[in-house]
Amino acid sequence: MKILPLVFLTFLLFGCRQAEEIDSEHEDCMKAKISAFKHSPEACTSGASIYTYRFQGKIVYVFNPGNCTADFFSNVYDKNCNLVCSLGGIAGNITCNGKNFADEATDETLVWKN
Repeated sequence: MKILPLVFLTFLLFGCRQAEEIDSEHEDCMKAKISAFKHSPEACTSGASIYTYRFQGKIVYVFNPGNCTADFFSNVYDKNCNLVCSLGGIAGNITCNGKNFADEATDETLVWKN
């Protein structure tokens, strides 16, 4: 029974470190953009998410508004908050900088979802 609190504490400590490491990787403008997106009407009440990917040699952030409409785009930004491209929308765009995003993007990491 004494091992259970130790296991719990270990998971708690590693979980905190991972969150700090992820947070420290984001530029200040991206931290602000993430925070604003979470509380904006742009993010649907369910299915909204933010993921990072490695795409064309850079880390990019994909802001997926969720499943409340088919017309919304998932905007892709670089770490300095520059818009790289927009995916989806009513036309179902899948290309970003002339490449199929799904085929080229790697290292998917969840930043936030509701």
